[in-house]
Amino acid sequence: MPVRAAMRDIKEKRFAPIYVLYGAESYLKEEFIKLLRKEMVDPTYADLNYGVYDCAETPLEDIVVEANTLPFLADYRLLIADNAYFLTGAKPPSKVEHNIDSLMDYLQNPSPSSSLILHVQADKLDERKKLTKQLHQRALVLPFQPLRDQDLYAWVERTAKRYDAHIERENTMLLTDRLGNELRLLVKEIEKMSLYVKSGDKPGEITEETIRLLASRSLEQDVFSLVESVVLGKQQDAYRTMYDCFKMGEEPIKLLALLSRQFRMLLHVKMWAPRGYTQQQLATMLKVHPFAVKKAMEQAKHFSENSLRNLLAILAEEDFRMKSGQTDKRLALEMFISKVAMELNKVQ
Repeated sequence: MPVRAAMRDIKEKRFAPIYVLYGAESYLKEEFIKLLRKEMVDPTYADLNYGVYDCAETPLEDIVVEANTLPFLADYRLLIADNAYFLTGAKPPSKVEHNIDSLMDYLQNPSPSSSLILHVQADKLDERKKLTKQLHQRALVLPFQPLRDQDLYAWVERTAKRYDAHIERENTMLLTDRLGNELRLLVKEIEKMSLYVKSGDKPGEITEETIRLLASRSLEQDVFSLVESVVLGKQQDAYRTMYDCFKMGEEPIKLLALLSRQFRMLLHVKMWAPRGYTQQQLATMLKVHPFAVKKAMEQAKHFSENSLRNLLAILAEEDFRMKSGQTDKRLALEMFISKVAMELNKVQ
């Protein structure tokens, strides 16, 4: 069952007796647990009907006993078995011994008035284990993986709506390209922009201008803008972006590595786009955001394939010279920007 479907069931008071939550997307897991607690636990007696246990400290059989205990003056109780490492291939973090059979027995006849969450802090479960197989059959197993592409865009748009704002798909792509898919950061930025565009009681619209004005920038985005400025013949803007990175304490070697990655992407796009590869196919192939591929397609038009190969060779040489102490790191980056402009002039 998808996570969103499980959340709809929770809002309609249809609770599963056992949930297994795993995956790298911690923000969504936290939101899921918050919703379950809000809908399931009576706040009047929350201290008596809600418990969190660390499986590195508490034996599993003790947690199962709690799950079998009737709720106190309420309809339901919620228990969280955090750090359920026994469902993965990880080594035990402590000497606590777990009676796995106690949970296997509980799976056969779980309490209808309790929900037990097995929270796994890992990207995947160990599917070879008998307990894992039983949980797939008798519990609600939910993966929380980082959102990408259409799922990420839809989540951003739903979140903006939650904060009384609207955002078009093109601007959603711009925002996620600028910030990535870290949901915790996206929520803060969407909330900030929603407050900025709101007018009285009327919801506002998060536009491209709003994003460029307010959204935080990543180092990767600064490098992207640096290349964009060079391609458009705005060398002064490129130098300004580079000096801003220096002021923020960024290491020139790291900037050079990101420039190398950007120009490799331009070369791949230059080579493969004419062969019929779509923007989405290239994004999958290069493991980057589709919006980044779209912009790379626009930038690559300004270079010949030979020019991009020459620039990548220069970057490789400067990387060696920087690391071996043969050149001033900042000067090397300044010279590279000039060489990019020279390659552009050759094409034009």
